[in-house]
Amino acid sequence: MIAIASLLWAFAGFAALAAAMDRHEEQLGTVALAPAQRHLWQAGGAALLLVSLLCCLQRWNASVGFASWLGLLTLAAVAWGLVLTYLPQRARPLALGAALLGLVASALAY
Repeated sequence: MIAIASLLWAFAGFAALAAAMDRHEEQLGTVALAPAQRHLWQAGGAALLLVSLLCCLQRWNASVGFASWLGLLTLAAVAWGLVLTYLPQRARPLALGAALLGLVASALAY
């Protein structure tokens, strides 16, 4: 269950990082963000990726935790890339859903 939570947190983290990027403004509806808002999105994305890492490190020892986290990051990045490519109109609800489900999965795991 903790691996699913970590995957969902990573997916939401990549979504937040993409929201701060110029090239994804039109797809995600984040046009005309102020620099301070972009920095908040970047900090939020980094925080979600850190939560994902902490979930893995709490479940496994350091070597297995980092290795599994890198694998989950790869899966989350590919999934987010596919969402942006084929379902850009549903990207925001999917990212929000991933964050909420990550919270639920983390709560159930502990």
